[in-house]
Amino acid sequence: MTLKQIANMAGVSISTVSRILNSPDNSFATKEVRDRVWKFARETGYVPDRNARELKLGRRTLRRSSPPSISCILGRTRQLDDDPFFAQMSRAIEQQAMDLGYAVRHSYSLFDIEADTLLEQIESSHTDGAIILGRFSNDSMSFLEKHYKNLVYVGRNIIAVNCDQVICDGYEATEIAMMHLIANGHKRIGYIGETLNEVRYEAYCDIARKYELEYSDHWVSNCPQNGPGGYQGAEELLAKASPLPTAVFCATDIAAIAALRRFTEAKIKVPEQLSIISMDNIELSGYVSPMLTTVGMPIVEMGNWAVQLLIERLSKRHKLPAKVFLPNKLIIRESVAKRIIIG
Repeated sequence: MTLKQIANMAGVSISTVSRILNSPDNSFATKEVRDRVWKFARETGYVPDRNARELKLGRRTLRRSSPPSISCILGRTRQLDDDPFFAQMSRAIEQQAMDLGYAVRHSYSLFDIEADTLLEQIESSHTDGAIILGRFSNDSMSFLEKHYKNLVYVGRNIIAVNCDQVICDGYEATEIAMMHLIANGHKRIGYIGETLNEVRYEAYCDIARKYELEYSDHWVSNCPQNGPGGYQGAEELLAKASPLPTAVFCATDIAAIAALRRFTEAKIKVPEQLSIISMDNIELSGYVSPMLTTVGMPIVEMGNWAVQLLIERLSKRHKLPAKVFLPNKLIIRESVAKRIIIG
């Protein structure tokens, strides 16, 4: 498969395909065009023609005609459009794999593993390994181990599995967010996100106890950590919290952006009346109004490390399960205001 063929399939120029596949920040062209180009690149297993490049440089080492391939599997969501955090990471994985001569031939969600057509696709794709984005159940692990010899998990929480992991600690990120709110004088802090087996909620509760913050069950909304969940969570807080907290920690940026919309609809001024902070630092967080203060995770680096670990595993460079921890960083924008304490 060549760039010209992908260009013909996607209905764009060869230069557009090249610039999309090589864009360091996935910003060239519109999202629709980018997704279309990457779709055909994935389906056809495109990787750069390194043989041609090496022959031009006088090297004669030929590679196998079919490039090695890997799968990218969604653990917590049905499709990438539902989770911009993992959508950005998936694109980083595809680009890094392609740069290293591997094709991401197959992407799917663990929510779909019961489908017969999916099983047929997995069996026919003959991928060399898989990267799982986000947490998954023990039953899913049994399925994955049956179909893949080499696995890498990428996420915000360490999980009890016997495979390589790339982690950006969600507990630590929540601590950073909560401490920023406390430093700005907030003592009534709400929570929007999942609460069951969720390290972000555990960190929220631990910090509230440690610093003797005011607490009310009415300030906690247990909801999915996606857009609809964030909107629902804000709706619940508006309905049951009286008074409202002065600040809210949202478990993800996309939930925070949806919550911001609902609070704005209710004429709640952010951050003057209610501060909002979250985590991930997805691209959209810097374009909403007010721009979202968030704890950023190095999404591209997480994807790059996942690919490198998987390739090292495939190349038998390491055998023991490896854990790579990457740092969080507070991104201060506009959605958190300093609380003025009177008296």
